[in-house]
Amino acid sequence: MRVVVAMSGGVDSSAAAALLKEQGHEVIGITLRVWSYEGNAKCGSCCSPDDIDDARAVAQTLGIPFYVANAEEIFQDRVVNPFVQSYLGGKTPIPCVACNRDVKFNFLLKRARALGARLATGHYAQVEEVDGRFHLRRAADAAKDQSYFLFTLGQEELRDVLFPVGHLTKAEVRAVAERHQLPTTHKPESMEICFVPDGDYAGFVEKVAGPQPSGEVVDPEGNVLGTHNGIHRFTVGQRKGLNLGGGEVRYVQRLEPETNRVVVGPAEGTGRAQFGLLQPHWVDAPPPPDQAVEVRIRHRHAGAPGRVHISPHGLVSVQLDAPARAVTPGQAAVVYDRDRVLGGGWIV
Repeated sequence: MRVVVAMSGGVDSSAAAALLKEQGHEVIGITLRVWSYEGNAKCGSCCSPDDIDDARAVAQTLGIPFYVANAEEIFQDRVVNPFVQSYLGGKTPIPCVACNRDVKFNFLLKRARALGARLATGHYAQVEEVDGRFHLRRAADAAKDQSYFLFTLGQEELRDVLFPVGHLTKAEVRAVAERHQLPTTHKPESMEICFVPDGDYAGFVEKVAGPQPSGEVVDPEGNVLGTHNGIHRFTVGQRKGLNLGGGEVRYVQRLEPETNRVVVGPAEGTGRAQFGLLQPHWVDAPPPPDQAVEVRIRHRHAGAPGRVHISPHGLVSVQLDAPARAVTPGQAAVVYDRDRVLGGGWIV
């Protein structure tokens, strides 16, 4: 078949392209140019000039056509702007989900279909067709699994999506790249958000939105303990950087954008057993209320047992069997049935 491969310039998408070429498919490589700050590309992954050059070099090695598509406008509108506004609103965003939903599996999938092709990426996840329906499953390599970031995919997308490295370990992926003598074989991974390569999220927010007002740090009873330089510098569960003194260990329990306050207290105050899901999305259908599920409240979370409840008005909430620490507004809660992704939504 004809397959468009989203090539980020990393080893995973490079190996995905190589595997598809091995299998005899007609492979087309496309890299998205998604971000440049003040006209100068300053990405750490997925979009820098070096990454585009690496993707082009891989395509040349494999002997496949290669193109660069400009997606800066949609990336700014759907990923960067919401990222900034979430921090200003006292939430902790996870932009990779929005990038997957609106850029890779919307913008790019449409272009692949226009070419009569399916879309492949280097994500560590698996798709399985069962009785005419598509299941999204965890990757074989649990340490690299990226299914958490893909919960917004539905049946319409999964029928035309391939994850060629989802059944492999990272070591096996690098072995594929080495077998094909790809220039990205030993390229290190980037762990930061691509448009904030230095990891200074607060600094990035201020570059875009300007300096933010200071406010009070208070305990749960409202007693003022200190001041802060902007709520965008904090997230629920945070312990470091409070600079309150006194020797007592405190954690951020919640952020109050309406009063510009950071509320801190003991660790147990960060726990939640019940929370709502904003903009819920189900890969196929939501689980029935009596079905036991596993809920991951952030990417590196091991998962917690619980159930999903949907009100007659369509409001979705999650009830965990026991409180989980640092349930953070703005993060995604993803619902699993063993290794199968059922769906998820944004924690509120």
